[in-house]
Order: sequence, then structure tokens, then C-alpha cells
Amino acid sequence: MILSRLFRFTAMFLAVVLLSNNLAFAKKPVDPAVMKAKIQARGVGQGVRVTLSDQTEVKGVIVAVHDQTFVVKSKKVTVPQEIDYAKVTGVHNDKLTRGQKVGIVAGAVVAAVVVFAVVLTVQLEHPKI
Repeated sequence: MILSRLFRFTAMFLAVVLLSNNLAFAKKPVDPAVMKAKIQARGVGQGVRVTLSDQTEVKGVIVAVHDQTFVVKSKKVTVPQEIDYAKVTGVHNDKLTRGQKVGIVAGAVVAAVVVFAVVLTVQLEHPKI
């Protein structure tokens, strides 16, 4: 009885969260000057993953930084790609840092322990479920 209420509550909560996802991730207009500052902060020779306005991603090494554009050279493509700052919607790290990887693994372990503890507690309280 209690477990079925918990499942219904969880399902309702997840439905609301998933439906409100579009509001949380609504696209905001991006200022090209901000994107230029982010690219310049990374610097030439650094790995970068850039999201463009057409939802494509360009991943590679920054080769040159100009006033209106910057140049990224991918490992797979021999010709460097020149990208306009106005087309950029996001600038990200090329790879995860060690701290980010440790945080992801630690979070997964904690979540697994919590789920195991909840299941064990429910089974001990209600052995016939």
C-alpha cells in the first residue's frame, strides 16, 4: 500500500520534471562578445568543444583567434574550420577533468548505496512484498 503510493508520487513528480524541462533549458540569445571572451580565455593551442546555433558541435584545438572569427582544427579533419563568434551558442571543455570524473563516480556509488539501503529497509519491514 505504502509502496504503491510511493511509486505513484514518484511517477507524478517525474512527469512534472520532464514536462518542465523545456522551460529550464530555453535558449537565450548569446552575445558574440561573451563567446569571444571565452575563446580568448582558453587561448590558442587549447582543446575546445563549441556548440553552434544549428545544434552541431565542433571539437578540436584552437589554432587562431581573430576579431570576428576563430579557427578550430579537428583531429579527424585536415582543413581547419573558421567559425564566426555570432554562430557560437556554447563553449565547453574538450574533456572532463579528473575531479569531474571522480565526482561522477562518487555520485553513482552514493546513489547505488542509497537505493540498496531503501530496498533492504523495505524488504525487512515488509518481507512478503
